[in-house]
Amino acid sequence: MPITLQPPAIQVHITQAQAQADCSAWQIAYEACNTGADMLWLVDEPALTLHEAPGRIELSYARAPLQPGVQAFGYFPPHSVALAPGDCRQRSVHIRWPARLSTLWNPARDAAPAPGSYAVTVRVGYGETPAPDAPQADEDVQDPVQRWQRTALSAPVTLPIAPYANLCGAGATP
Repeated sequence: MPITLQPPAIQVHITQAQAQADCSAWQIAYEACNTGADMLWLVDEPALTLHEAPGRIELSYARAPLQPGVQAFGYFPPHSVALAPGDCRQRSVHIRWPARLSTLWNPARDAAPAPGSYAVTVRVGYGETPAPDAPQADEDVQDPVQRWQRTALSAPVTLPIAPYANLCGAGATP
């Protein structure tokens, strides 16, 4: 039987993307819209995971797996917000390069991509229920979150990273 791929029930659109060359920073606004017929729950946490490949950078606000060696002390489901059919949530992020990141979700504390142009995307996580099930006794605490979560990715926009000559303070702020 042929499989028909359905578009994600959440669509992500970058609505504004601006580079600040004077202090090597980005200002990005995006929206996540429920294009389906059912209520969905959008992951709504400030933790940024950055994925870099040659010429590309993905900014992810989906719940990422913990980095190897990180010890989870208990179960902590992602915070999520309800998104009714047809509704959108707007978010923005300001990133100053080099960016300081959490090592819970990222392999390195500092992200310092080489100056140049990048195709930039934003990924969000969402679920079809308000929260994942609790973990079973024989599974890792993050397994239920990874089963529950679906993700949606925006189309790319092109942004430059200027040389780090003028640092205005490193980091990423939602």
